[in-house]
Order: sequence, then C-alpha cells, then structure tokens
Amino acid sequence: MLHSTTLPKLKEREVPDENFRYLSAIGSLLYLSGCTRPDIAAATGILARHGATPGEAHVKAVKRLIQYVYRTKHIGIQYKRESKQEKDVPIIHGQGRHPLDDGTNCMQVFADSDYAADDSRRSRQGTLVMMNGGPIAWASILGKTICCSTAEAEVMAAVSAAKEAIHLKLLLGELGTEHRTIKIMEDNTACIAQVKGGLRHIRKAKHYSIALRYLQKLVVNNEVDFEYCETERQLADLFTKSLDEQKFKYFVDRIMYDPSSDPNYVMHCYFNDE
Repeated sequence: MLHSTTLPKLKEREVPDENFRYLSAIGSLLYLSGCTRPDIAAATGILARHGATPGEAHVKAVKRLIQYVYRTKHIGIQYKRESKQEKDVPIIHGQGRHPLDDGTNCMQVFADSDYAADDSRRSRQGTLVMMNGGPIAWASILGKTICCSTAEAEVMAAVSAAKEAIHLKLLLGELGTEHRTIKIMEDNTACIAQVKGGLRHIRKAKHYSIALRYLQKLVVNNEVDFEYCETERQLADLFTKSLDEQKFKYFVDRIMYDPSSDPNYVMHCYFNDE
C-alpha cells in the first residue's frame, strides 16, 4: 500500500459486488496475512475496516496489494538453526533443545504503536515475536481505548505483546523447553521508564494503571524485560502503518525469506512413484 494514500471513510458503498467483490478479496488477504505473509498484515487490516463501504480508492488499494502478493509469491518464512550442524540430518535431542543452543534461538518480542492513527483516534498496535530466525506470531490491530499520549499508546501495545509472549513461553514449557526472561524491544523511552518504575507522575485512569501494573509485575518477577530499540530497527513498525518503499523493504528483508537472493537455496520435490 502506498504510504501517501489516504483512504476516506465513506457513509455509503460506491463499488457494488458486481464490479468488485471487495469482502471476498479481503478475506483471502486476511488468510494469507495470518498464515505466511506478515508483511501484508498492516495493509490488510487497514483495508478490512472499509469492508462495508468500499469506494474506488479502496478497490484500487486492494488491487495494488494483490499485485504485490502475486509478484512476491516466492518469499515466505524460514526458520533456521544458528549452529554449524550438518543440514538435513534428522536428530532428536532430549527436552526438545539442541545441545549447541546457547539461548540465541529464544524468543525476541517487538512492540510498537502508531499514536492516534485512525479517524477514531485509536492507536494502531503492532506486535511481532521472532524465534529461530523467523516470525512465529504477529498482530496489527487497533487499540480498544483512546490514548492521551504516545507513551500510553506504547504501553498498551507492550501489554498485548507481553500477553502473547507469556502464552508462547508457557507453550514452550509444555514442549520441554525452558525459556529465560523474555526481552521486549521498545523504541519509546518514556514507556520503558514507566514500566520500570522510573516515572511516578503518570495518568491515573483505571485501564491504564492496571495495564502498567501488569507490566511492572512481569518485570519484577523477571518474566519479561524491556530493552531500548532504535526506531529504524523496530520491526514492529511494519505492523503499525503503511511505510515508504525503502523502509518497508528493509523490514521485510529482516522477517521474510527470499530464496532468489540465497545462493544456497535448493528446491526439494517429492513425487509418488505410483
């Protein structure tokens, strides 16, 4: 989606189903964005909010997104080991953990927010969980409340990311992998200061104080830890808004795998002799 495109919120539908099945196209894109194409999650979410009243600009944006998916259908998600173990050797290790794994394959969580991005002035939250070189969970959603500051919007996004990370940590524990303290990458220093108790004079709204107390408790119990990340390296920024081409490609290259740029890529085909 073009970052300079403005999609108006219409009161009535301008493009009938006979001309373009908007909801059908959005449904297909939502399936892709939730399974193997996190790079289109933000654009799909933005377009889905106009499903009841699409206009010419919305249809044009959907067609552009479909063209992007078609031209990049070769890229996907890749998970890889960080050790020098020989490839294609099926080995099972106790507790589901490779003996050479020094913890670098543990989850890394990114959380970001685009303050008051929607016409309703709700902030768009983006979360991304990386593990073994690829994304295992991601989300691009509108916050349920209107935030009064950028820091508050970042805190609410961090809550969503922390909940997802804790759930995945419990899942890994059931699979026999003990996960150390989860690091949440955040690019807002005020958010980090509030979570770690550095700022005392904060907004006393009930929903915000509960969210902040939840994060502070996780930090005290060493369940999660917040680490500052520069905005240019904040991968969750991809899930908060439409970006310019250069920045969009930078983030996509870091979470998606492009076999055309990998000289060691080999396509394995398996056929039934019968």
